[in-house]
Amino acid sequence: MFRTALRNVLAHKARLLMTVLAVMLGVAFVSGTLVFTNTLSNALQNSSAKGFDQVDVAVTAESQPDVGDRIVKTPELTQALLEKSAKVPGAASAIGVVNGFTAIADKDGKLVGGGFQSQGGNYWGEKDARYPLVSGHAPSGTNEVLIDSRTADRAGYEVGDTVRISVDGPVLTPKIVGVFTTDDGNVAAGGSLALFDTASAQTLFGKPGTYDEIDVKAAAGTSQSALKSALDAALPEGQVETTTGRRLADDQAETISASMSGMKQGLLVFAGIALFVGTFIIANTFTMLVAQRTKELALMRAVGASRRQVTRSVLVEAFVVGTVAGVTGLVAGIGIGAGLRSLLGTLGATVPDGPLVVTPGTVATAMAVGIVITMVAAWLPGRRAAKIPPVAAMSSVHAAATAKSLVLRNTLGALFSAAGVAVVLAATTMDGSDGQAPMGLGAVLLIIGVFIL
Repeated sequence: MFRTALRNVLAHKARLLMTVLAVMLGVAFVSGTLVFTNTLSNALQNSSAKGFDQVDVAVTAESQPDVGDRIVKTPELTQALLEKSAKVPGAASAIGVVNGFTAIADKDGKLVGGGFQSQGGNYWGEKDARYPLVSGHAPSGTNEVLIDSRTADRAGYEVGDTVRISVDGPVLTPKIVGVFTTDDGNVAAGGSLALFDTASAQTLFGKPGTYDEIDVKAAAGTSQSALKSALDAALPEGQVETTTGRRLADDQAETISASMSGMKQGLLVFAGIALFVGTFIIANTFTMLVAQRTKELALMRAVGASRRQVTRSVLVEAFVVGTVAGVTGLVAGIGIGAGLRSLLGTLGATVPDGPLVVTPGTVATAMAVGIVITMVAAWLPGRRAAKIPPVAAMSSVHAAATAKSLVLRNTLGALFSAAGVAVVLAATTMDGSDGQAPMGLGAVLLIIGVFIL
């Protein structure tokens, strides 16, 4: 029976090719979505991790809970606290960080990196390894600024140009005195970063003489956890909290993964639609194959094949088809993932460098989807094949569909279609996002009803 099933696959190559194509498209969408989102997420996370290379421990002010009607002021990170952090045993250096919202306009007056984070900060000077200068020199005063190289490329700015910048207030027009590179995850994701000298940044962001964060670099031979323990012992208890650079990188990686989940779910919806349509194509294909092989299957029953053996022979054919579709769909999906990444680059979106990520989970998902969907869709035609009586081998025509089965099918199709239309109409009366889920449910019910009919 196994050899017969394989011969049947080879004997109906043209018709089964349609099934392979239907399943392959669905698998390609699924694997392509996983490859694309995993690749993008991995690139952003790697870039984010590089951004914390110069941070072994970050010191931030500990938020204070309000007491009754009295608002407790959050402790400030002062210059004295910065100097104290730099002298802690195991610390090589300490940098005070100031940051805040800073929007950069391109030469046409449009926001650079719209939809992403527009950030500003302070440049510590030539020893600031976080932001290596590509060209120009360090800024001095509020009329001089540095911008990141990605923003400079996108907006067409060069050293010496005047740029329009908004820092939570009136528009400023400082001169670009330098361009720097950065592994900051927000910039890698498409945001922008502008840097002022420390005193100017503190003034512009309303934090004179204080910092938002103190980044401490560990001396050679000192681990991040050891430096964190030393800082905890030396700094005022209850006023500051310390976090290792590794923890910061992990937290940003989790944030990036969470932000990618919405995109992944949206793309997988389209993959699900393709697989849903493919399921009916598969079922119809195997139904036609079974109908064409009525005499052959009846003859097998006549010479001793059991119903289970006949059903299994059809499922073996489906397994072969699903395996071929899964492999080709995976290959096509990898191409789709690479193509989507290239497409983002051509559309002007900022995509960090990194390898194409094809995880074992993606491979397993592609093969499972291809094989399971095909075999599930072929199971009903396989059961019908097993019910063909041996006497049909002596007849030129097998039994036609009964009126009862058509009435049942039409009734089910009409019920699903009516329910779908009703839910869609109800969803149109809802406000905002409240109607999205019902609209999707109604669409699914309507599609199922149409297919049944």
